[in-house]
Amino acid sequence: MARIPVISKDMVPEEFRGAFDELTKDTGGTITGGPGSITVASPEMSRRRSHLTSYLRYETTFPKRIQELAIITSARANDCPYVWNAHAPAARREGVSDALVDAIRDKKPLPAMAADEAAVVAFGQEYFKDHKVSQATFQTALDQFGIQHLVELSALMSNYAQTAFFLNAFEVTLPEDRTEPVLPI
Repeated sequence: MARIPVISKDMVPEEFRGAFDELTKDTGGTITGGPGSITVASPEMSRRRSHLTSYLRYETTFPKRIQELAIITSARANDCPYVWNAHAPAARREGVSDALVDAIRDKKPLPAMAADEAAVVAFGQEYFKDHKVSQATFQTALDQFGIQHLVELSALMSNYAQTAFFLNAFEVTLPEDRTEPVLPI
């Protein structure tokens, strides 16, 4: 359970009920888990946020392996068990090695990895640690991904940092059907 109750339509100001209905049309009028269970408290913001999240998750053209690696890098940097639990299995399915996933989870030395993987992990870890990216790390990522994909990877990682903020601040609990060990924080 989170720090706030499940948001129902009657809890939403009248002018935002259309956005609430749009967000909950596939879930029977409520959202009971994940970041949507929090963001639906501000239906219009949530609706607008969902468009960006949808684009970043389902419409970009960079490899899903890199996408999931970027997400778990952000999840680990933000100590977010919920995002980690949701995306570590997907990263494994998309071809990120168990050794790399486990090293990121446990904050251990990273194993050998492909150049694109090394570029995205270095870019994300450096940003989240130092709140900036050195020219060398930036250039490596730019050379690896190109301008559009680097902008989109930056948006993806920052979107998941925002998601982690919601999930951690509101203490959204992990689902019972998790397959990953709980993220050590």
